[in-house]
Amino acid sequence: MKKLLLFSLLVAGLIAKAQVPFFSADGESVLVYSLPKTVFCIEIETEKISQKPGKFYRYSERYLATNKVITEEKTIYKLKNISVKTRAVADPNRTYSVVPNGNLQTSRLSVNAEGILRGVNIAPEPQTTFIKAAGTTQNENSVLDALLPLGEEYMMAGSEAKLAEGAAKQIYRIRESRMGLLTADVDKVPADGESLKAMLEGMNKLEKKLTELFVGETTTEIQSKTLYLTPTTTINNDVLFRFSALKGVVAADDLSGAPYYISLVPVDKVVTSGSKSKPESGALYTVLPVSTQLTIVDGVNSVFSNQFFVSQFGKTVSLPESLFKQANIKVRVDVRTGRLLGVE
Repeated sequence: MKKLLLFSLLVAGLIAKAQVPFFSADGESVLVYSLPKTVFCIEIETEKISQKPGKFYRYSERYLATNKVITEEKTIYKLKNISVKTRAVADPNRTYSVVPNGNLQTSRLSVNAEGILRGVNIAPEPQTTFIKAAGTTQNENSVLDALLPLGEEYMMAGSEAKLAEGAAKQIYRIRESRMGLLTADVDKVPADGESLKAMLEGMNKLEKKLTELFVGETTTEIQSKTLYLTPTTTINNDVLFRFSALKGVVAADDLSGAPYYISLVPVDKVVTSGSKSKPESGALYTVLPVSTQLTIVDGVNSVFSNQFFVSQFGKTVSLPESLFKQANIKVRVDVRTGRLLGVE
């Protein structure tokens, strides 16, 4: 029992130390942390409209008295929405090391999974586990076969026209049955409203599928594509992507689509720290991020506009060593921007 307890304490100690990024440089142990760099995640939501001709579209006018049918496959894309979010990644140009010192609280650094500074004397970041749900598929042929439970007269004919005639008769039978239910002109009426509703929904769904065999099927699918942008300087009307009604979102250099432009202009004055400097012993760096206006236009109209804090445009500031001589001091840093949130 004592051995088991000792082993558990040892494992707990290793987990706690995993929050402190120890490395060895020139024979000396150091703590390494990074400040964040802002990455823009631009999500483009499009609507894909696919049109597919029905199996019996040639007989739609003969059996359903309509000529409004889809005769060829076609796909059309429409731009629905553009949204922008930001995430932080470790900035290799703002990665620093601190020599552990028992008299300074900087020995209790905390970083996230990417090595970005979270603060000093901060509880470990909770781990999140994602479970991917399994998708399901449906056999298109089995659905089509279920729609045509025709008798021997039609199935043995070996003629597409005869099959179309049988499908049309099914459509008319469904319509007659539905009218009978709605007017109570049937031998057996459903016992309650829910049963009647379920029967009508089933009839409507079956009629729609059978009708699509003649007039064609139109499906709408919402798709999204995410572009990642990590700016190093301001941006003024650069082509972000192009959009084609036939292909959807295409590359910026694909002239088959209409261009969408992006601008990234700081609202505040950009005061960068220039080249990376070595912090004083025991000091800690944070960032003063710059508020920046991001705008996306289609050449005429603005489709997105909002302000974001950009870490790499901001200046690094050093927290003095004397601050960390206080016992149990807590320093909180925003991992998304590198801004100092508070000192307790």
